[in-house]
Amino acid sequence: MPRSISVIIPTNRGGRFLGAAVASVKAQTEPVSEIILVDDGAPGDELERFALSEGLRYLRLDGVGVSAARNAGAAGAHGEWLVFLDDDDVWHPERIAAQIAALDGQPLAIASHTGGWYMDEEGVRFGVDWSARPVTALEMISGRVPLPRITTLIVRHDAFDAIGGFDTRMRMSEDNDLMRRLLMRGDFAAVDRSLVGYRRHPGNVTSRMLDGRVAGRGSIRRLLHTARRHGDRQHAAALLERWHRFRREAAEENLREMGGAARAHDWVYVIRCVGWAVRTAPGQSVRAAARRVQRR
Repeated sequence: MPRSISVIIPTNRGGRFLGAAVASVKAQTEPVSEIILVDDGAPGDELERFALSEGLRYLRLDGVGVSAARNAGAAGAHGEWLVFLDDDDVWHPERIAAQIAALDGQPLAIASHTGGWYMDEEGVRFGVDWSARPVTALEMISGRVPLPRITTLIVRHDAFDAIGGFDTRMRMSEDNDLMRRLLMRGDFAAVDRSLVGYRRHPGNVTSRMLDGRVAGRGSIRRLLHTARRHGDRQHAAALLERWHRFRREAAEENLREMGGAARAHDWVYVIRCVGWAVRTAPGQSVRAAARRVQRR
């Protein structure tokens, strides 16, 4: 039964939400083995003092970025299972217990994920929770079902190491890239309950997603190329399906952002979006524009 669990919290700021994040881990009905606070170059020694006062393991890095910080935390973790927690999110008290039960019921699974809820700066829930229906790895790789969120994941330490952890070359969409590589190794055990709270505030809201589209496109192309090179027809077919879906969805997103940037008179971003559409998805972008005209 999986009981040796390491929680990794990367941060380069600390901030007023970190205490609540750590408290939610300590409040679990199924205790974790260790909590590792990875200080990725925050100024001063406040995080080190916080870690000492809370009984956390502390690791200091020099601003290497969130992917490298998560990898460093995983490299120093002793647990058989890894969990990544952002410094402003929180857990339901039964999160770990529910995922352990799901993994016990699906012993071949290499990871488990859950649903979650959105909350504002003050911790007030809003919007619609996201779900975690039990599906196959291929359904998620192909894009028929959304990928799990990294903040809801418990993953086998050896599986994480086998794929090389997060791709430190990526500055956006690195979570999705990791998820696809893990799914190519095995299925996930789903817990369709809202067990992780994702906090939205001015410090974490990304209003411009063009860089994410570029990174996501590159990730899917690399994985598709690798699957084909290795003769992995099953995953290659799923990734090709995802590739077509991605281009259609990205074209729609790009068009929405272009319109928003134009209304905000952000002409530099408009030009970047136009350039992306012309170079990357010209046909999909034209069809997306036509659909928008028809809806109006």
